[in-house]
Amino acid sequence: MFLMTRIWKGLRLMLLLTVLSATTAVASTVKRLDINVVLHDDGSAAIRELWDIDLDDSDAKTEWYVAHKGLQGMKITQLHIQGFIPDKTGMQPFETLEEWDVDASRKEKTGKCGLNNGGQEICWGFGDWGRHQYEVSYVLTGLVKAYDTNDGFNHCFVDMNCQIEQMQLTISGADTISLSEANTRRWSFGHQGTIIFEGNNKLVVKPTNGLDSGERIIVMLEFDKGVFHPTVKADEPWADRKQRALDGSDFEEEEWSLTDWLLLIGLIVLCIVFYFCADLIATLLLSIFTPLLLVFLGVVWWIVSLSPLRTYRRRRKAGIAKGNYWRTVSPEWSLTKNKMIVDEMAYFYGMNDKNIIAALLLKLIARGDVSITREKYKRKMHDMLKIDKPTTEIEADHKGDEQLCQHLLKLLTLASGKDLILQPNEFDEWCKQRKNATIIKNFMKLLETKYDKPYLQQHAANLFGLKAYLKDFSLLDERPIREVKLWDQYMMYAAFFGIAEQVSRNMEQLWPEYRKMSKIAKSLETATEGAIVSSFSSSIYTATTNAVERTAARTSSSRGSSGFSSFSSFSGGGGFSGGGGGGGR
Repeated sequence: MFLMTRIWKGLRLMLLLTVLSATTAVASTVKRLDINVVLHDDGSAAIRELWDIDLDDSDAKTEWYVAHKGLQGMKITQLHIQGFIPDKTGMQPFETLEEWDVDASRKEKTGKCGLNNGGQEICWGFGDWGRHQYEVSYVLTGLVKAYDTNDGFNHCFVDMNCQIEQMQLTISGADTISLSEANTRRWSFGHQGTIIFEGNNKLVVKPTNGLDSGERIIVMLEFDKGVFHPTVKADEPWADRKQRALDGSDFEEEEWSLTDWLLLIGLIVLCIVFYFCADLIATLLLSIFTPLLLVFLGVVWWIVSLSPLRTYRRRRKAGIAKGNYWRTVSPEWSLTKNKMIVDEMAYFYGMNDKNIIAALLLKLIARGDVSITREKYKRKMHDMLKIDKPTTEIEADHKGDEQLCQHLLKLLTLASGKDLILQPNEFDEWCKQRKNATIIKNFMKLLETKYDKPYLQQHAANLFGLKAYLKDFSLLDERPIREVKLWDQYMMYAAFFGIAEQVSRNMEQLWPEYRKMSKIAKSLETATEGAIVSSFSSSIYTATTNAVERTAARTSSSRGSSGFSSFSSFSGGGGFSGGGGGGGR
């Protein structure tokens, strides 16, 4: 329940603050930290940090360091530091060393700075105990990366091993870049505070009461395509990156339901009962707490440890066994119902909807509705989808996979414009238009699955048998039936199982002529990118998912669970780059 989740998060926060307050009482303290980040068109960031530090000799030995571990595709360059040097007045420039020696003495490090740990730690000699100021400036290349549907980052700017009494992070765009509510979505994690626009082109992140040791400043920004032109391309879809950050955060929580309110009322009643009957309740709890705890732990252990066994037994009961092969695609099969089978019989996790979209694309290609073409776009050649048989109407009597195909073809037709060719990012831009939200939502609803026990019992063994057959296609000592329609179906279900590239290679070895006889093979041969169908399906899935999220955000409260929030989440932010500790050593 969401109410219980909030209560549990609150208890964890109180416990963490209690422990940290005791452990940081005598450590060095950052009186104030101001970070100014200026984002450039190529995705790099010019960063300037102003440190006001009260150094304590109990933990700070010879230097101050700030870790940026996990710099994925990023690099710290042009490091310059100025600040306190003993026996000199004012801010003095530091000497930047090519190699930083952590084991050097405090005297040897005074007035010097450098990078350590493979360029992931900024270090400088603090000179002497007491309260001093330092100005640190550097360029972080590759902060904003190019993703499939958006540009953006999820970066940890602060993760210190000491207390920061006052803190502010400012993010703005350089030159002609203008950041605004219209083109930028924002989230922050790891602390309690706010992230808001102050005027145009200026985002301010500010913790409510500074930061305790162990708290972080993690910021995730999502930009529309065209705001930046990043030189670094991300190796995963933006939707996956974004979801990892939102997992476990306050932004995933929904509005309170009737059940939540009833739970709250019940808790209030229980508190009143506890207040007036404390002695009696305490006696009862002491007598039953221990056996209840043992029973609870036993139940948890049973659920966790026996879950794989129960899945194994379900698979055996359904007839799924290693070495069982199935060589045909049943006409009764449905992609969504087969996804239900995979989800129900999976040991760890189910299947991504983008695999269904990939199978649907291949089905559309096989029957000539769409094809892959290479066209010039902005002076470069790109693989694109061409709509050969456009449609904007869907017949009511279409069911199952045919209904899915018609809905997807309609989306592609409407998004491709008059030329009926989907140019890079054209589908994503179409999905961002509010007028298209309903049709996109209707398509995504068709991908939802429902438990169907008779279907599962009848088809589960054959479905997993087909997967085993496709994986071992080239290893089996037999001559498979060479029929284009059947092999096209093999390709569709290879995409469904996420093994399309492997199966395609095996088919080419066993029947080279397939490339000349199949529309699927011909289209794939046209493309220069090997995993082009997977790339198309991932982009379509991400764009449609983001469109549904934006619709939910517009109709939800101002907390912005799916769009953005002006308030930070103490939890969440997973998968961030940078960060990793810092302080005196």
